[in-house]
Amino acid sequence: MQLKCAIGDMVQVRPVREGSVRCDRFDLEMIHVEPFYVAFRRMVRELEFDLSEMPIATLGQAMHAGVPIVGLPIPASSRMHHTSILCSVDSDIKGPQDLTGRRVLARSWPQTTGIWIRGILQHEYGVNLRDIEWVIQEGPHVPEFADPDFVTLEASEESLLDLLKSGKVDAITGLHGIPEGTRPVIPNAVEAGAEWYGRTGVFPVNHVLCLRRDVLDAHPWLADAVTDLFDSSRKMAEERGDLDSTRQGLPPGLALYQSGLEPNRKSMQMLLDFSIEQHILPASVTLDSLFV
Repeated sequence: MQLKCAIGDMVQVRPVREGSVRCDRFDLEMIHVEPFYVAFRRMVRELEFDLSEMPIATLGQAMHAGVPIVGLPIPASSRMHHTSILCSVDSDIKGPQDLTGRRVLARSWPQTTGIWIRGILQHEYGVNLRDIEWVIQEGPHVPEFADPDFVTLEASEESLLDLLKSGKVDAITGLHGIPEGTRPVIPNAVEAGAEWYGRTGVFPVNHVLCLRRDVLDAHPWLADAVTDLFDSSRKMAEERGDLDSTRQGLPPGLALYQSGLEPNRKSMQMLLDFSIEQHILPASVTLDSLFV
């Protein structure tokens, strides 16, 4: 049995992509998608893949809209987010409160990194999200959903970083890392993230895996088999030293990226709550309804 598959290249799933771990009950046909986030749109609009990585908020939107997919609580992308809102190094923005009245750009409103950092700004720093001029470059992957009325769509061929450097926006969310010429809006962001983790115990999950419902219905054993495969991948990544929690600015020895709903419930529920507050998901969507 062969499954068409679209997953990213995060360290805990990399052994699967490399073929270093396998399942004797199915093979994965890895489909290259560039840029990778386009795979999410292709999955929820065309059901192009049998198994796909999926942002949790997009999974919720898709399932609420009746798209026949179902989630597997296997973290495919997780990371700390206090460094995920950036301004120019010479900006007069000194901290989150200085974002009031500023233009802040994201690729899309439901993008998971943006959901996390907006929730952190609101709940940790007292920022009123409606006091910021939010700008996005594209709409939701799930066409049945619309962005809230306080978000402005400005399609552009320019990258987030180029728009920041040109001064057309004051801050951006959604990049990985801290490019030259930028700095986090949150002062001492790595340390702030570690303190937040120590207080909340939350390691933010961005993406999980999902299966087409018809594929799972035809092969009910797949949920456990896929989970076992990615557990093996995580174990190999851990043995390689790739899952060292200090790389996330956290204390050493933490068991990150575990599969299963219960080990991730606190993180995923926080993301779901943020998504409801930010008008991305309706309040009727529950965490347990998204997963087998």
